[in-house]
Amino acid sequence: MKQICLVIFLLIIPLLLCTQVASAQAPGQSIAGYVLDSATRQPLEGATVLYHTQGTSTDANGRFTITPKANSNTLQISFQGYRTRTIAVNSATEELVVRLAPHTQVLNEVVISEVSSRQQVAAVQMGVERISQQTAKLLPALFGEVDVIKVFQLKPGIKTAGEGTSGISVRGGGTDQNLFLLDGAPVYNPSHLFGFFSTFNIDAVKGATLYKAGFPAEYSGRLSSVIDVSTLPATDTAFQAGGGIGLLASRVNVSGPIVKNKLSYRVAARRTYADVFTNLINNANEGDTSQNPIPSYYFYDLNGRVDYLISDRTDLSASVYAGRDRFQIDPGAFKTDFSWGNTAASLRLNHRFSDRLTTKFNLILADYNYAINSTFDRFAFNIQSGIRDYGIQNQYQFAFSRHTLKVGWDVMQSRFNISRFSIASSQADEGLDRGEDLTAYEGGAYIDDEFDFGLLKVNAGLRLSGFASDQARYVGLEPRLSTRFLATENLSFKANYSRMNQYRHLVVSSGASLPTDIWYPSTEIIKPEYSDQISAGISWKLGNQFMFTNELYYKWLNRVVDYKPGAQLFVNANLEDEFVFGEGQAYGNEFYLEKTSGRLRGWIGYTWSYTWRQFDEINNGQRFYPRYDRRHDISVVTSYDINKRVQLALTWVYNTGNAVSVPGGRFAQTGIPGATDADERPFIVVSDYPARNNYRMPAYHRLDLSLVYKLRPRRGEADITFGIYNAYNRLNPYLLSFQTQRNAENVPTGFTAESTTLFPILPSITYNFRF
Repeated sequence: MKQICLVIFLLIIPLLLCTQVASAQAPGQSIAGYVLDSATRQPLEGATVLYHTQGTSTDANGRFTITPKANSNTLQISFQGYRTRTIAVNSATEELVVRLAPHTQVLNEVVISEVSSRQQVAAVQMGVERISQQTAKLLPALFGEVDVIKVFQLKPGIKTAGEGTSGISVRGGGTDQNLFLLDGAPVYNPSHLFGFFSTFNIDAVKGATLYKAGFPAEYSGRLSSVIDVSTLPATDTAFQAGGGIGLLASRVNVSGPIVKNKLSYRVAARRTYADVFTNLINNANEGDTSQNPIPSYYFYDLNGRVDYLISDRTDLSASVYAGRDRFQIDPGAFKTDFSWGNTAASLRLNHRFSDRLTTKFNLILADYNYAINSTFDRFAFNIQSGIRDYGIQNQYQFAFSRHTLKVGWDVMQSRFNISRFSIASSQADEGLDRGEDLTAYEGGAYIDDEFDFGLLKVNAGLRLSGFASDQARYVGLEPRLSTRFLATENLSFKANYSRMNQYRHLVVSSGASLPTDIWYPSTEIIKPEYSDQISAGISWKLGNQFMFTNELYYKWLNRVVDYKPGAQLFVNANLEDEFVFGEGQAYGNEFYLEKTSGRLRGWIGYTWSYTWRQFDEINNGQRFYPRYDRRHDISVVTSYDINKRVQLALTWVYNTGNAVSVPGGRFAQTGIPGATDADERPFIVVSDYPARNNYRMPAYHRLDLSLVYKLRPRRGEADITFGIYNAYNRLNPYLLSFQTQRNAENVPTGFTAESTTLFPILPSITYNFRF
């Protein structure tokens, strides 16, 4: 009954506010309106609106409100990748609808204007990074595959989980503490090829926003970051197509109207084709017993979106993503098929009641699963795990002259399939089926208000989150507070505090998220994790072309989860008994200097940080540094327009080596029955680890280069992108292994450490086209 009353309350209160606000008249001194894409009619979030020296930006619905403090009769609106517009306004202006046209030249799209820099100074939020599709496409990429997540790794406070991987650690958080969203639907394993590529096909991505602090109250569920990726709306005026052909994969996308200016579609697909060549080689070697079959591997992505403009006030969009990896090996009698993948779908309705009141309603579906199938003789083995979500999200936004109020709620049902192991046989009495199925509910209600007092701007939010299953129920309050003091129009001081709760847990067994990592809900034993973070900093616009930010942060992590040493993860009906619980802290200082315009653009980022964890059952209860603790992290990113057709870009990264565990010594133990080495000597060699992560790998650094050459096709646009990954062939260690030294009698006398390098210098070439 309590749950029903709460739902009724959350539905009725916004509707009552709708009635009041929809009938209210806007003060004469306020200028309000919407900024839309001229081709797709979709709202542009983050567009900059400038009135004299005052600046503001549009929200998720493309809406802005500005209260003039000086006399001016023009309004300037700009957005990355679009042409800037200047329009006339006067005191009689009630509501504006401004449509911006995209740039036609791809190479000139990535110019962060002076207006955007000024707005960054004026914004109350800090700890936020935004990446557009155009920015990502111009930077060097591994194998030429553009990856928006890897661009985030070049920003301060965001560290890669390992060489080439798309996993991230944000301000000392684990790779499991990041919430990835695609049009509002969660993506649980956002990577392909065991982490080397993300699931986000750049041709289907409009942009991505990463929050590492100052989280809006609408977000929850992870401790360290939220990565909100939005897909590219369909164009409703004319047919468009594009794609690219690379060494590893090819991609294609098409978009166009079904009903002009009303109903439109977009489809994007990507697939690797390494399996085509390996299958040809295996077929050629068939029957040759001296040749072992080469494993077959491929992945694919498919994105689809439909946009329907119901009216000038209402639009409906449906998007779906499906991606899968498949790895097959057939050495003879024992055949293995390993597959994993994500599905994400959303149905979103946006409605504008008036120039003061908007709402959005979203239905979501998310699914992640992996399966390992093997056959041997008459037996068939299956190992699988997964999670499926069904969710509803609803938000109302009320715009007043000096503040913007958001209220909303969300609820999600999750079905966990945990560590299922089964054996099937032609004989009925030889079967086996073990695993665990759980159902849980997670949701929340929130209020978020941003006040503008002139020099002082405050954003205050409160979220009531909850989690329920057959085993446990939890409720948590998550306060959020951000402040900004505008010292001058070019300099501001900012500070914020946020609490986040995490009710579902992914304890990874390596530095990067792997397909076989297992999601597990909170129970009576596994309590929710939570974090508290404070941060402070400055935003300083230097002249007309430079932007400088400096942010300090301190984060407390509580009830963090890890596996106990020697944990049994499969065929275990009591998996929660394998977890241990502890605490941690992370703190650091981030510096960022960006050149925002001109032929030469780019940024330099530096992070100094500490991260530690502590568990009673690990490392004798002593603190230790997790793998992703790095004292220094530097990134240099530049792009230079040589001329209108040629652009050069480079990235250079440096970071302290990972913390890893190495044995402090080894000894031979004899007298153990049945324990022998290769020469049948009755002893074993035992490694002694004095502490967890007691050794630092050598420092990591790498230079990547790319050159974009714009062609002149008869129709549309095309370019060839040349790339070099690890240009000076730095042999960065990825793994440490130990080789045994033996005497003349083949008895071990010592050990030597050897490092394994993953990627040497790697050239790439990609042909891109659009018409």
